Amino acid sequence: MLKHHKLFESATDLAGPAPDSAVNPDTLSPETGKPFSKLTVFRFLAAFVVFAVLNSAAFTINGGNLLPQHLKDVGMGNPTAAYGVITSATSLVSLFAGYIWGTMSDKTRSRFGKRTPWIFWGSLVAGVGLYLLGSFQTTLNLTLAYCFNTLGQNAIQTPMYAFLADRVPKNVRGTLSAGLGATSIGLPIGQFISSYFLGRSYQNVGFIVGGVLIALSGLLALVIIPREPSSKNAREEQDKTIKDVLVTLLPPKLAGAHDFYKSCVGRFLIMTSYTMVMQYLLYILENYIGQSTIEAAKSMNRLSMFTLIVSLVGLVISGPMSDYIKRRKVPVVTGGILMIIGTFIPLFIRSTAGVIGYAIFAGLGYGIYLAVDGALNMDVIPEQAKIDKNTGKYIGFSNLTNTLGLTAAPMATSLIVTMTGSYGLAFIGSIAATIVGIIFILTIKHVK
Repeated sequence: MLKHHKLFESATDLAGPAPDSAVNPDTLSPETGKPFSKLTVFRFLAAFVVFAVLNSAAFTINGGNLLPQHLKDVGMGNPTAAYGVITSATSLVSLFAGYIWGTMSDKTRSRFGKRTPWIFWGSLVAGVGLYLLGSFQTTLNLTLAYCFNTLGQNAIQTPMYAFLADRVPKNVRGTLSAGLGATSIGLPIGQFISSYFLGRSYQNVGFIVGGVLIALSGLLALVIIPREPSSKNAREEQDKTIKDVLVTLLPPKLAGAHDFYKSCVGRFLIMTSYTMVMQYLLYILENYIGQSTIEAAKSMNRLSMFTLIVSLVGLVISGPMSDYIKRRKVPVVTGGILMIIGTFIPLFIRSTAGVIGYAIFAGLGYGIYLAVDGALNMDVIPEQAKIDKNTGKYIGFSNLTNTLGLTAAPMATSLIVTMTGSYGLAFIGSIAATIVGIIFILTIKHVK
């Protein structure tokens, strides 16, 4: 009975009437060849927002706030260095997982589609891995738990972004990309939730909350989004050799994909820039500003409210505006400039007010940037890849560069702070990375 309910209808059922020769091809779904109905747009948007907010909140609670404090609580001699080791090692695993999972999902044949099974099982694995972060006390065990989570997380994330390329018409891609960009909203929500666990006797309960949220991020999205068509009967080349399979795992060819690679480099640098500061906010409040754990928790609470508001404003404006003006680079560059302004503030105003200034400007800029980042990265995928239906490989590689940013950021900040004993150079490095990232985005030729 349930499968006949509207909520469980496929995108084909909801796409609307068949197009005629006068229809703009940018309005047609790559999956169905038909325009999206308003209901379909809403369901995709709602699913992307639920995924992005819950997923980002979970990572912020467990990995961004509770884990750094957990390292202090268990008596780590140098928690900043340990945190850098754990997150960097985990990100290295993610480099391969996201890319391989994306390529393998392109080849998946099931009655549930080629992306859905990965999101389902990935949600369960990611939830268990994130929960386990509160159960271990050594760097090795914490790293293994985080790696386990990362394997599941990439199985959710890469196929979810592939929906944007495989199923969404170009004319609403910016708006729906803003839904995936709602990770910038999940971040302050995660900070707000974790502030009620930091330094408390029940702090480890927060790890359970994070594990549940990340599992729900994928599962609820699958319930909301139009059902993916079966891929059991999709065309697949026969008599493949082992060499043929290994070739599919090679990075995309540079020929014909220059804009794609420029976008990847820009994404890497801007993500590195933001993460260098944001991922260390708790330590910045404690070690750079001089607050106690409880004071820092209260400050994180306030910061989360500011970041939530400005990120929401950035997302709501940037994504739809990008579709309206038919431009991707303008909002991306605008967001980057605001991030630069925000990072300058705590460099010169060493106080809680300075960090709040950072949260407001950088949070707004990141929201504006992230709303269009997904659409930009879909638009630069070569047309031949879309024809060959191997967009998952390109999305996996694009997410790989995103993960490289997450890898480089904690390594860079940890190294700078360990060598200098201050976060000043980390702020400067963040600003420099954003500037170079913007330059690469501006050099993209075939996307405005």
